[in-house]
Amino acid sequence: MKNTTIIILTIIFSLIEHGCTQCGTEKFQCKNGDCIKSELLCDGSADCKDKSDETVAECTKPEIICQRLAFRCSYGACIDGDKTCNGEQDCIDNSDETLSTCRSVSFNTSSFDSCGKNQFKCDDGQCIAENGLCDGKIDCIDNSDETIFKCNSIICPQYLFRCTYGACIDGNLKCNGVINCADGSDEDPKICRSTTEKSTTTRPIIRPTIRPPTPSSTTPGFTSCSAPPKPKNGYWKLDPSYWPNGEDKICDNCDVPQGTKLAPGQELIYGCNSGYKLTSSASVFCNSQGQWINIPKCKEIRCKGLISSSRSVECMYNGEYVSCSDVVPGTTAKLRCRDGYHIEKGSTLFDVRCNENGGWFPEPIQCVPACGIQPLNLVPAIVNGTRPDVFEFPWHASLYRAMNSTTPKQFICGATIIQERLLVTAAHCVFDESGTIPRVHDASKFYIAAGNIFRDYDSPLHEVTVVQKAQVKHIYYICEYNGYKGNYADDIAVLEIKDTFNFSSILLPVCLDDNEWISLQAGLYGKVAGFGRTAFGVSSLIIQKLEVPFIPFEQCKILSNSYDTQHFITTDKFCAGYTNGSAVCEGDSGGGLVFNNNGLWYLKGIVSVGLGTKQEGGNLVCDNYAYSLYTKVSTHISWIRNIIFKIDKPSLLNRCPS
Repeated sequence: MKNTTIIILTIIFSLIEHGCTQCGTEKFQCKNGDCIKSELLCDGSADCKDKSDETVAECTKPEIICQRLAFRCSYGACIDGDKTCNGEQDCIDNSDETLSTCRSVSFNTSSFDSCGKNQFKCDDGQCIAENGLCDGKIDCIDNSDETIFKCNSIICPQYLFRCTYGACIDGNLKCNGVINCADGSDEDPKICRSTTEKSTTTRPIIRPTIRPPTPSSTTPGFTSCSAPPKPKNGYWKLDPSYWPNGEDKICDNCDVPQGTKLAPGQELIYGCNSGYKLTSSASVFCNSQGQWINIPKCKEIRCKGLISSSRSVECMYNGEYVSCSDVVPGTTAKLRCRDGYHIEKGSTLFDVRCNENGGWFPEPIQCVPACGIQPLNLVPAIVNGTRPDVFEFPWHASLYRAMNSTTPKQFICGATIIQERLLVTAAHCVFDESGTIPRVHDASKFYIAAGNIFRDYDSPLHEVTVVQKAQVKHIYYICEYNGYKGNYADDIAVLEIKDTFNFSSILLPVCLDDNEWISLQAGLYGKVAGFGRTAFGVSSLIIQKLEVPFIPFEQCKILSNSYDTQHFITTDKFCAGYTNGSAVCEGDSGGGLVFNNNGLWYLKGIVSVGLGTKQEGGNLVCDNYAYSLYTKVSTHISWIRNIIFKIDKPSLLNRCPS
């Protein structure tokens, strides 16, 4: 009966060191970020894609302890003791099959009596490719291609790493977290600790080995490289080096014909013609497989264009105005922030120049959106509301939904602009709650209009120079949202649009109150805009506004008891409004309730549900004589900021399961 191997791990120390914050205390984090079960660490089999769970550095740590009947691989992993000398590789380095006790294991050599040209004959008669000898990887089943007896006399070319037993591997594979030497010596902690901080040194001059185009294998296990063609708009040279003609002088061009055979380890130095620059490192090496590593290209030097939705630019070159899109060195640019933006703190210089390296100097100004600013000299519903000027709510937008590209876009809800391509609305505006479980609608069916005072998406009355439209690209919502059944807790969603808004004095984002500048309390008034029902019971065709007072919790709770809707007052809600018939109703949902602080308007609430809300025929009906509940933005501010921060790195955003 086989013994079962148990690897005893000191989980607390090992996993804290390896990113328990990402993988948890029960898992091991691979170097590439993947997570595997902790019991798979140092078990002889590579479970991480980058093999970082089976390295000398990990498996020789004191917390890796093998059971008494287990076998310890040469690099430190533990496997079942019965698995040695069984003809199968159970240690990743095959050390379980290279023991002296394994010599009695028979191997059928009848088919390996003789090996062909360019082949190496293993001690047991197996034939492998000649370039597999002493390359760090075990190819012979008996391990005889990677032993000190075979590899000790091998001379490794310059810039290759020599394994402890003599094999040669690419120098850049040393201390990369993956075992590339058969004995694991390229990942020896002593070596890798000493090379953690690399210093820049001048490479020694070496004499290249140049041979005729016919391949010649003089060093077992290595293949020469053919000199590559010269790059377009550039060149390469053997530098530093000596000509192989016996003269003791350093060559000027160090040029050799294309196709010339160069030895592994040889370095080419790439360069570009005037006006061009390399796309990657200038140094290129021939590896042991006869390949040039990371050959760069020559790219024309240009400075990136500075024009953006937030910044306008004028460019001049040799005294003449030129296009500001990807300009040549020597071009000067004058910058200014567009309307609706201001200079970011720390930016001061408006004139910049494109330098010879393809960079702008000094650093161009950065323009950030001005938020919550209401233009002056406003011209003086939402039920019983009043009509606002378009300038009064420059952050307000309207949300529409269409069944397909040919059907009309129906007005659904309000929304509030918080970034050039992000808006906040209510989650119930984008969810289908007709089934057992609420499900979010397809984002591509939603559209946004901003700067509009008329309700309909395709209204001919829109001011075309003011109104901006966009299609929704993605909907972000809180995974726990459960609609009416969940009492409309977490009734908030962030909409990402495909095309960014161009901000101006009449189209601006609202401010987010990260620092809680405004404390909601009795006597404080905010205002909200929307296309909700008028006093005649129909939706307004023209935007309406309503100023509403904040209602303390106890007062809100008393009224909710009369409607039996106190369950809607969740921890992320607050009350505002009147009981005199002036209230937000259908069509106002998702709109933003804003409050003023020192001249700036801050988003504090999202229209969610009314205390008098009831279901009739599967639809929610609003009572405009009851207070309204607003989703408290401050409760979700960290969630919103996380989306803003990671919007350009979608892989980092946590998505809800579909």
